[in-house]
Amino acid sequence: MIERMKAFTYISGTGATLIESALEDRVNQWLESQHGRLVRITQSESERHGAGHHVTVCVWYVPDIIDG
Repeated sequence: MIERMKAFTYISGTGATLIESALEDRVNQWLESQHGRLVRITQSESERHGAGHHVTVCVWYVPDIIDG
């Protein structure tokens, strides 16, 4: 199996959005450092009572194989 998955999680304060969060920056920085092909991206959100929103972003990808 050559497909890989990377999961990112974030717990925001109440009223925060994914776009305004540091999670977007983390995902973008990770994507810039990878070489390969994206297969799928999913996002799930749930509210945590008294703690805000819990967001999980999963990125499935096939990494380039570089022979050295």
